[in-house]
Amino acid sequence: MKFILSFLFVLSFLSFSAQTGSININVYDEFTRKSLPADISISNSTQEFRGEGNINIADLPSGTYSFEIRSTDYETGFLKDVNIVPNQNLTYSVGLNKIARNIDEVVITRKQYKTTAESPLSLRNITSEEVQKNAGSTRDVSKAILSFPGVGSTATFRNDLFIRGGSSAENKFYIDGIEVPVINHFQTQGASGGPRGIITIDFVKDVDFYSGAFPASRNGVLSSLFEFNLKQARKDKLGYKAVIGLDDMQLMMDGPLSKDQSWTGLFSVRKSNLQLLFKAIGLPFLPSYYDATFKVAKKYKSGDELFFLGLGAKDSFKFNENAEPTLTNLTLIDQLPVSPQWNYTIGAGYRHLAENGNWLLTISRNMLDNQAFKYYRNIETPTNLLYDYKSQESENKIRFDRSFAWNEYKFSAGTNLNFSKYFNNSTIKNVTQNAVNFDEILSELNVLQYGVYLQTSKRFFADRLQLSGGFRVDASNYSENTNNPLDQFSPRFSLSYKLTPKFALTFNTGIFYQLPAYTALGYVENQTLTNKSTLKYIRNSHLVGGVEYNGDDNLRLTVEGYYKKYKNCPFSLRNQISLANVGANFGVVGNEPLDSRGFGETYGLEFLAQKRTVNNFYGIVAYTFGYSKFSNGNGNLLPSSWDSRHIVAITAGKYLNHNWNVGARFRMQSGLPETPYDLQRSALVNIWNISNGPLQNFKLLNSQRGNLSHQLDLRAEKKWIFNKWQFTAYIDVVNAYGSKSPSRLPIVNLQRDADNNGVIANPEAPQNQQYYLLQTGESDRSTPLPYFGFIFEF
Repeated sequence: MKFILSFLFVLSFLSFSAQTGSININVYDEFTRKSLPADISISNSTQEFRGEGNINIADLPSGTYSFEIRSTDYETGFLKDVNIVPNQNLTYSVGLNKIARNIDEVVITRKQYKTTAESPLSLRNITSEEVQKNAGSTRDVSKAILSFPGVGSTATFRNDLFIRGGSSAENKFYIDGIEVPVINHFQTQGASGGPRGIITIDFVKDVDFYSGAFPASRNGVLSSLFEFNLKQARKDKLGYKAVIGLDDMQLMMDGPLSKDQSWTGLFSVRKSNLQLLFKAIGLPFLPSYYDATFKVAKKYKSGDELFFLGLGAKDSFKFNENAEPTLTNLTLIDQLPVSPQWNYTIGAGYRHLAENGNWLLTISRNMLDNQAFKYYRNIETPTNLLYDYKSQESENKIRFDRSFAWNEYKFSAGTNLNFSKYFNNSTIKNVTQNAVNFDEILSELNVLQYGVYLQTSKRFFADRLQLSGGFRVDASNYSENTNNPLDQFSPRFSLSYKLTPKFALTFNTGIFYQLPAYTALGYVENQTLTNKSTLKYIRNSHLVGGVEYNGDDNLRLTVEGYYKKYKNCPFSLRNQISLANVGANFGVVGNEPLDSRGFGETYGLEFLAQKRTVNNFYGIVAYTFGYSKFSNGNGNLLPSSWDSRHIVAITAGKYLNHNWNVGARFRMQSGLPETPYDLQRSALVNIWNISNGPLQNFKLLNSQRGNLSHQLDLRAEKKWIFNKWQFTAYIDVVNAYGSKSPSRLPIVNLQRDADNNGVIANPEAPQNQQYYLLQTGESDRSTPLPYFGFIFEF
């Protein structure tokens, strides 16, 4: 620590001369993708720059800048919080939306916050810089999104996001138009959460986060859509960036790959230090990982673009046998599985600029290999094996999207094909309410999915009214329940009406469908696809309305109400619960007998006050009040596992003198519903020896609630700027005061004798009537997680 402080002290006295960088800003029509003439000004400055297409701004002193982009007959656009690095030439692209023609009076809109005709209010946009300075995000988009309304979470160290009362299985992710099913390390198969994000935030320009009003081009979205838009690589020369942190180490490179600068590339590799951090603070599990990301692109003189991208990860898992032997730690070691995992996505795309629009063709392949095994008391003998799970999912996808204009109407249309394969070869011992089952699973499933969509939009009444409508249809050859595309007809409609230049009313509605997870589709009993005759596409109908106010100084206020109605939800025949209640932990969702009898509804109200950087201050205040209910075995609606009635998030930060940036985030969330344990049944020896833990009493599904959860996250960052490089030191403290565990469920384990064996209360009874003596206790408080690191940019 003394070395680190001395190092930072010396840095503060080094030379700060000639610390300038530059930026290229490509300005284009958002719809046609064709270059535009534009004027660019720097916020809080009188400097202005003019050009067409690519506009270069040179000799900018290093620091954080915002740019205003104007073009005749187009809405004003912005680039926010761009970090200019010494001796680097950055490249950004900004798309502008055209205003209506042939009208007498037009108020040019200054779009501080991104919206679209399809999603006038349920779209939030967050930039890479906003993610990195967001307290508690640890440079991870999934954690930064927690600052927005409608977003709940389950644990400090995981990315299990539930949006507007839906499970984490209902979220979809795209990078530059290519679907990426796995974005987290140790992702829960059949859902989307995990403890750590894979995507390199340094390569991300911004993220479009939809909590509703999903564009028709995207299939299988029920609760949220994340569109990651990658940065363009610098064109002057190869640049390098290194991050050395307590949680991981990362090396990055970007720049031109050809003499004419038409080929550029982004490359990143990362190695986990998370296992070292977790061991140092005494956590009982030690996850570690590697990941890599790349994008190679060629820009043609015509404006066409060819690109290749990929990302992948390899995860491993160990226990910390030296953790403090609290009841919580010992129980986690006893019950958590060892779960190695790897995944990748690779893809290519070609965008062609046509006469009145553009088209994009993408092809991709993704694969997930998920394993998990557990031995009773972690003693690896054949008789102690509880489960040995081995599963793979692979998909090959083709997507074609076409955008064109006709008579002031904007159209987008396209189609997609998905050839997928699911394989499972596992041994699992299951305990249900009535029996013990020993499952030998061997499953191989091939599925074809396809879809077609059309969407259009137009503005009326001097741009005051904006309408969008469209539909898509989807189908699959999985079964007779899924092969008719008209059964999955998915219409959607949205509107936005400006009462004044600052006030707008918004509305959207639609029906959305999602095919159940491959784990559910491919589940086998007695060499038969058990769920083939019972599962259908999950249906979700949305009704959303709101009000938006865009004030001075980058202030945005929104109020939005939503109602979502679910139908055909996968329903567990073993436990008599909807699968919409599960998916927030390590493991697998859907690998059991199911049908589609489940249904549910979520509804609520969201409030957002957001202020992007003005006078070096930025902040977000978000509040959500909502209900989430799904059916039980009797067909009654009960609070779901995501029924958090109140969520409050307050995020703020400040740029200080001498390149300091400090921020904080406070989050508070109502206790989530919990299902109590059936301790009497769990204590039976022949049950515990297989379940390896307490069983939930699903007859009392979600009948109690966890603790009110709250946490404070803190971040401080300091930059040192040199002649040809930049150095940054940061510290992120997640859950700074170590809040109480959000769960009220007791920690349950066996009472042990001197040989560490479970104590049987009635050893003289028949074996099937013997039961263990159990010990119970409260969960340990959540552990503060300190992250610090250094960033070197050349």
